Amino acid sequence: MKKSKFFLWGGLLVAVSLLGGGILGVWLGQDRIISLFVQEANRHLRTPVRVGHLEVSVWQAFPRVAITLHDVVVMGSLPGDTAALARVKSLYCAFDAWDMLAGRYHIRALTLADGRVQVRHDARGRPNYAIFRADSTQAADKPLAFELETIRLERVGVQYANDSQRQRYALRAHDLRASLTVTDASIRIRAAGNMRVETVRLGTDDYFRGKDLALTTQLVIDRQAQQLTIQPSVLRVGQASYDLAGRMGYGGAATDWDLTLNGQHTNLQALTALLPPRLTQRLNRYRSRGDMYFRGRVQTVAAGTNPRIDIRFGCRDASFYHPEYQETVEHVFLRGAFSNGAQRTARTTSLTLQNLRGMLRGRPFSGNLRYENLLDPSVRLDLRADVDVARVLRFFPVAAVRGASGQAQLAVRLAGNLRQFRARPATAVRQSGGELTLRGVNVQLRDYAQPLTGLSGNFLLRGNDVAITDFTGHMGHSDFRLNGFFKNALGWLLLPHQQLLVEADVTARRLDLDELLRMPTRGRGRAVAAATEDAGGAGYALEVSPNLALELRATVGQVRFRRFRGRALHGTVRLQNQVLSTPGLSVAAAGGSATLRGQLDARQPDLLKASTHMTCTQLPLDSLFYVFEDFGQQFLTARHLRGTLTATAESDIYFDRNLRPLTDRLEAEVQATVRNGELNNFAPLQKLSMVASREQLRHLRFAQLTNSLYIQSRTVYVPEMEIRSNVRAAAVLRVTGTHTFDQQMDYHLSIPILPGLLRRVSLGGETATGPTLLLAVQGNETDFRVSLDRSRGQAGRPPAPARRVPGPVPGPATGPAASGPEAAPVVAPKLFELKKPEKKPAQPQPDQYFDF
Repeated sequence: MKKSKFFLWGGLLVAVSLLGGGILGVWLGQDRIISLFVQEANRHLRTPVRVGHLEVSVWQAFPRVAITLHDVVVMGSLPGDTAALARVKSLYCAFDAWDMLAGRYHIRALTLADGRVQVRHDARGRPNYAIFRADSTQAADKPLAFELETIRLERVGVQYANDSQRQRYALRAHDLRASLTVTDASIRIRAAGNMRVETVRLGTDDYFRGKDLALTTQLVIDRQAQQLTIQPSVLRVGQASYDLAGRMGYGGAATDWDLTLNGQHTNLQALTALLPPRLTQRLNRYRSRGDMYFRGRVQTVAAGTNPRIDIRFGCRDASFYHPEYQETVEHVFLRGAFSNGAQRTARTTSLTLQNLRGMLRGRPFSGNLRYENLLDPSVRLDLRADVDVARVLRFFPVAAVRGASGQAQLAVRLAGNLRQFRARPATAVRQSGGELTLRGVNVQLRDYAQPLTGLSGNFLLRGNDVAITDFTGHMGHSDFRLNGFFKNALGWLLLPHQQLLVEADVTARRLDLDELLRMPTRGRGRAVAAATEDAGGAGYALEVSPNLALELRATVGQVRFRRFRGRALHGTVRLQNQVLSTPGLSVAAAGGSATLRGQLDARQPDLLKASTHMTCTQLPLDSLFYVFEDFGQQFLTARHLRGTLTATAESDIYFDRNLRPLTDRLEAEVQATVRNGELNNFAPLQKLSMVASREQLRHLRFAQLTNSLYIQSRTVYVPEMEIRSNVRAAAVLRVTGTHTFDQQMDYHLSIPILPGLLRRVSLGGETATGPTLLLAVQGNETDFRVSLDRSRGQAGRPPAPARRVPGPVPGPATGPAASGPEAAPVVAPKLFELKKPEKKPAQPQPDQYFDF
């Protein structure tokens, strides 16, 4: 026992002695080690190397001895090159301690930490990394030799740039370990570790951008042929694994590549990581499961040209999931290919998807796609799908659609050149065709308040046009059935600023203009519409797209707008260049009928102009005033009137974008005839009690009244008209005057005095006039007065009969009239001279408002 302890303590004493001696030897010989290292480095390198300071350490790489170089800068090999090839914070060169005890200084390990290496080729293709001298072999008797067993990179960034080839690669090694075997003919490297690829840029596209990967590789450098061979190596990106192999020649003016890459256990994220963002930005949020594969080859053919890129990919029974919308496409099979073609340019680049098929919520879809020539693209697409609309929009969201539901069947075939399609959509896709069938589809658009519900119908694509058969649905409370054509449908759907022409027959049971015109459009929210209404507007909005043209033959059972209720609307509606027009619309309303022709010019959204010609027949006056809400006044209302109206109106009406009339510029001429009229309980007539009793004036009847009215400058002009009533004391009334939109009245009346007591003198069928009472009705609807019209004077006794002469006699009679067949009739003096106002140019007046 005592003997064993003796040997143990003896061994420890020897080891400590040797260790102490070794440390002492290193300390005493560190100047020699540094000198040998600098001498050997100068012999191998032909470019300047700057070192902050050197030190020898036993503990840093124990049991090896390390020379540490701090703040190392290695210059490049290009003549006049001022850019450093490498900048390293710390460089460790490790010696084996036992070698040093034997007097041999062999470097076994090399570590680079916290540095950056920039490799590049100049415009002539010369590299900046030719820093080793041609004679770098080591004799056996050399005191210092490189016998590297391990190389380690810690936090070292590596960049490669070749401006002539438009190539740039950037990566950062987090912890990469390698072994190095150097001979006269070759250098063999085995490496493994983790790194991050910042980018692999070819031309303007970045591949493998910002991806972390694990690397296991074997490299062989043929020093004479100047060629790097990558033996089968493995790259791991997440769960995906890629086998990499090939060669790279660096001896010529340009780098020569021939690399192959095979992917296993890949997913959509790993595949899209290899492609440029412009091709994959819409796919980055999708996730995948299942068997996906990838095979690619990058090969350079000649100096000064882009590399050839060929990629094959696909999946077998895979699924794709969108985390935000929580929808999954299952049982997907696909074969695809991406290539930049034989000429290795954007013009020969193509993307192909073949035999695509899968299931979305138990409904099948299939298709094929080929996209060629990035500079002048051509597309071939065929797609078949039986889908749930809600599921599709959740998986592939559309910005203009807030939500949808229903079923759709699609079979479409598209083929054509996109440039030709943009230039001539009508002829570029003659071979395109397809069919879409909707069943019970509901859509809520973002820019419209009312939903589209119950959409069903069939759409046949023929070239660029779509034929519509029995397309039915509802928009709010309105419904429609449409049969016809969408001309230039593909151009309008796929290209900006293309016009869609709709030629169709439209029938509807109900058309609710209150809802349709109140819908906020182009992002106008409900709050904006409500604020408009509170500010005095009607809350309506009308915006006519410049990209829409219409030729509609309409039949509508019921039309609703505010108090208006129409029936049996028939006619044609056209829209071209934002001008809505009709050659004729007829509608039954308010107990009568009306026809309309004219146009609405919407080219200026803040100044809509409606030029119309309207006729109405047998419209009850009380219904007319009720429908139009007494035309915004309370002086003469629906409860005062009875009778039927037959009229013709020519008008120019201006509106702002919220359909508020700009009444300062309203102009109209109305020719009206009222039959079997009644004026009941009309307040101004009650003021005429000096002529007849209030009871008689309370119910004034007249058989027929015909006159023309003029509207301009917010004023209604009433030329002189004669009213024959049932009140004997006021059997003949003559009225003229004006009435403004601000309810300011200025009416002038002439009433015969005691017509029953006057001598009736027959003058060729005419009756002599007697003295008249001239009255004026002035003020507003709540504060008016009836007074003698002193401005015109009291009418005297009737003028003497005048002799009748052929033809009309202008002006009032001024002297005695001759009796007999030739005598002219007596003409009463004009009450109030009122001329038709002259037409003025229209300008918008946004502060004016007139409410029907």
